[in-house]
Amino acid sequence: MSKKVIIRAQNLCKTYNSGSEQHHAIRNVDLDIYEGEFTVIMGNSGSGKSTLLYLLSGLDQITAGEVYFRDQRIDAYSERQMSDFRTRRIGYIYQSINLVPDLSIKENIALPGYIAGNKKKDILSRAAELMNAMDIDGQRNRLPSQTSGGQQQRAAIARALINSPDIIFADEPTGSLNMEHGTAVLDILTDMHRKGQSVVMVTHDIKAACRADRLIYIQDGKIGGILEFDTYDEHQIQDREAIIFALVTGKE
Repeated sequence: MSKKVIIRAQNLCKTYNSGSEQHHAIRNVDLDIYEGEFTVIMGNSGSGKSTLLYLLSGLDQITAGEVYFRDQRIDAYSERQMSDFRTRRIGYIYQSINLVPDLSIKENIALPGYIAGNKKKDILSRAAELMNAMDIDGQRNRLPSQTSGGQQQRAAIARALINSPDIIFADEPTGSLNMEHGTAVLDILTDMHRKGQSVVMVTHDIKAACRADRLIYIQDGKIGGILEFDTYDEHQIQDREAIIFALVTGKE
């Protein structure tokens, strides 16, 4: 059975100008992201992995090339079209979490639903469902500062899911968490994927990368290698770690 492409990048480039100098963050990348897969983008610091995520998700403008979402060219969208696309079609999870500090956990989760113009009844029902699934229902009326980092990131994941997006983009979602909370967040993302959610995650952590169906290794703004795995099984983690380590270091 052939896989369906949900995001396609063709000859993708991103260049930053600094005075008379240019920095080529992404250089002539061709890449397909498949529907229903857990895709991980990995690379060293400064390799361009987060920049690639921003370009694929429409959070940053490309310098050259094309980006398609289900055969629609999104890099040609107007500002209004792009805003609507990001609100309705994608969910984004940040490393820094980015919850609004003076809104409650419930209000933070519901906010994108109101921005999308959904009915209040539907928003509140969906928010309650997500808070229960993320095990943060007891924190609903607390401010982010009154909850733990792990609870805040769970709320951020719920916020990203409130509009039932086609695809979730996650930029180092465990980077600011301790091991226990980080593992819990990865478990949530893995469970979402098993239920059919398309996920694209940037990480520098080999253990986190082991959750992937498909791993894209970025090196100096280009694709340095691609690995494809079977369905994630925690009993295979040591084997996967060794394979990924060999790819990113060039060592067996």
